[in-house]
Amino acid sequence: MSQVSFEKDIAPLFNQFRASMMWRLDLTKYDDVRLNASMVLSQLQGGMPPPPYPPFTKEQLAMFQTWINEGCPK
Repeated sequence: MSQVSFEKDIAPLFNQFRASMMWRLDLTKYDDVRLNASMVLSQLQGGMPPPPYPPFTKEQLAMFQTWINEGCPK
């Protein structure tokens, strides 16, 4: 399996919400997500994004965790 990257795998998870949601940080920007990766993962595991959006799947959460474990590659 290839390495998880921000540009290819992580940013697209958040792009779908960009126009319709306000976040405390820009989840489509690498530095914002990398510097806050653990907090972002915690929020996602806690049910973010809020309804009416579907929660992230177990696979998406696992991919985000893998990205963190791999050192947050760009």
